[in-house]
Amino acid sequence: MKGSSYKKNLVTGALCALCGVLAAFAVIIVGFGGFRGFSCAAKFAQVMRIIRTQFVGESDLDEVTDAALANAVASLDDDWSYYMDAAAYAEYQDYSANLYQGIGVTVQADEATGGFAIVLLEKDGPAQTAGLEVGDVILAVDGISVQGGTVEDMRALIQADYGKQAFLTVQRTGGEQWQVSVSCEAIYTEPVRYQVLDGHIGYIDIDNFHAGAGERAIDAVDALVEQGVDSLVFDVRSNPGGQVSEMVAILDHLLPEGDVFIRTDKKGREVAETSDAACVELPMAVVVDRDSYSAAEFFAAALRDYDWARIAGEATTGKARSQVTFALWDGSAVHLSKYSYLTPSRTDLYESKGLVPDVEAQLTEEERTLYQTGWLEPEDDPQVRAAVGLLGP
Repeated sequence: MKGSSYKKNLVTGALCALCGVLAAFAVIIVGFGGFRGFSCAAKFAQVMRIIRTQFVGESDLDEVTDAALANAVASLDDDWSYYMDAAAYAEYQDYSANLYQGIGVTVQADEATGGFAIVLLEKDGPAQTAGLEVGDVILAVDGISVQGGTVEDMRALIQADYGKQAFLTVQRTGGEQWQVSVSCEAIYTEPVRYQVLDGHIGYIDIDNFHAGAGERAIDAVDALVEQGVDSLVFDVRSNPGGQVSEMVAILDHLLPEGDVFIRTDKKGREVAETSDAACVELPMAVVVDRDSYSAAEFFAAALRDYDWARIAGEATTGKARSQVTFALWDGSAVHLSKYSYLTPSRTDLYESKGLVPDVEAQLTEEERTLYQTGWLEPEDDPQVRAAVGLLGP
């Protein structure tokens, strides 16, 4: 009897162990998206093991993994989906918060010296505080010449000093050169600027829809209305988009009750973001260009769908895909198109290949250069003037 009981317990234990193994295997299979996903993961692991054990040269498995994952996402053939290693993801998080590491300058190549001339200074930023001026030319960073290099090269040198002082060799008009110490730090870039045009038109320039943009755009609208403007022009040129929540916030403030944003998932299920009845009832126009993407395109389209605004400028590209960032355990992330979205009239901007403005207006190459460097005033900007013309008499 004892032997029979022992055998029975042994069999029971074996069955329990087998069930545990099968359950664990099932969890693994499900986690990898079925047998096909598990097979692909096993294949990747096999290649990594071969590289680790057989490759005659030096290999960095982290670099191999990053390259493999980057190419895996790139193979989806979606311009808006990509893999970010830990460093790139950290930079992206700053970018999404309207932060960047630097000294608070915008530069362009200076032909005369090969260096980089300052064309814009962040107000009260480190560079301005250190005494730098628009027109000064940066020739070297920490004793390393940037002459003949790229903006990316210079940015990398400056960002290497993050949290410290960057030592710049600078030349001012007239040839005087000197060295100056400038703090390299996290700088918040204001995403919204506004002013009054022609004494009665509110002009609001929205650089992006990243963190804080919605609230700041609302504040700008309210400030201009309080000043007594009788119409509004929104400028979303060169606006790369941003967070849906920020865009919906300003649309909710402007538009009457109804759907303002509709997203659809992989299974075709729709979720709508809505606006309440409170709205801003003023004539409006929006300026767009070929570099208005995603939320910027949608913002203009939604206002037009409600017959709340008309559009001036250039045709846009038609992104119409919304991304979600999936953070991974090691600090890296996958930025993946998860939703399609529709305008309030149920238009897919991807299928329609973007927005066609009500009035087309172009910039000359000289005007575009001035615009990109912040030197084209709205009063002298043909695309802004075209938008003003849509507001009526």
